[in-house]
Amino acid sequence: MTKSGIHATVSNTSVLDLLDTCCSLGVLDESDLNQLDIHRSTLINPSLRFPERKLIDLWHRISKNTDVPNIGLLIGQTINPSAKGLLASWVSQTESIGEALEIFRHNISLMNPSEHWELEEINDQCFLSFTLQENKAYPLVAIERSMSAMVTWGRALSTENFPLIEARFSFSAPSYHEQFVSIFGKNIHFEAAKNCIIFNRSLLNTPTTSGNRFLKSMIEDKAKIELEALGNDNSITTRVKIAIEHVLKAKSVISIDTVCDELAMSRQTLYRKLKKEGSDYKSLLEEYRKEEAIWQLNTTSESMARLSLTLGYKDTSSFYKAFKRWFGLSPKVYINNIKR
Repeated sequence: MTKSGIHATVSNTSVLDLLDTCCSLGVLDESDLNQLDIHRSTLINPSLRFPERKLIDLWHRISKNTDVPNIGLLIGQTINPSAKGLLASWVSQTESIGEALEIFRHNISLMNPSEHWELEEINDQCFLSFTLQENKAYPLVAIERSMSAMVTWGRALSTENFPLIEARFSFSAPSYHEQFVSIFGKNIHFEAAKNCIIFNRSLLNTPTTSGNRFLKSMIEDKAKIELEALGNDNSITTRVKIAIEHVLKAKSVISIDTVCDELAMSRQTLYRKLKKEGSDYKSLLEEYRKEEAIWQLNTTSESMARLSLTLGYKDTSSFYKAFKRWFGLSPKVYINNIKR
């Protein structure tokens, strides 16, 4: 499942930090979490991972819940020192902004494997670009949060102003575009080719204030173990995701029995093992269909009938109903929006 990634999990700590920030800003409350089937008790253990599909649902709820238009920027500007996950702790022990960026970019899968940061050095300038995997359908507020958080963390790590030469965003200028100035400076451009901040290359040499070689070495060892575990995930949840894809690619029809046959496993055993990992077959099938639908709509010109068949639906109307339940709009409206 190379397009959407079979390791569709994110850091527990990063999700808990997002929840705490949004609750403190009045964007979320316990009723929202109950409706999303998110429980704080499952997030307390930093060594465990959180389903990315639930994180995306959470971001959509945040986007719809608030009357504060610049909520993504505000969330990104909020740093909770006590909510550092493994990656943030590792970055905090570096000795320069350049080293911090290097570790963060190359190990982002510890936090969220759908995020991608690319650094390009041209003459005396650095171009730091950000993308979120398109087929995951993250809302705009998630992009704004990540861009805002990057600048906020740079300033927090170095206690420097971290002045930007320019900031570019791939989306149209929102009604609250003036709120971007206090974070990114006055030289801001919208509808750019990519999300990018540009700064003087000399800032890479800026010392951090919290660097500790000994602690960094200890955290790095732990991070490598975690990265290796992510790269060798052989959980039943992962195996079921792969089986779902294999079955649909081969037959365009799917059932719990065909997946069990693919795994050479009984229904009872599959249910029991998935439950132990906090998952279930129905949710995993829906997750695959949801991600594959967005991928296909963004990258191909498949007819709705063909796409419905590819996803294992008996008819187009069933696919339409599912899509509207996932995203609140029809596939045709979605296509029209991405073509604007």
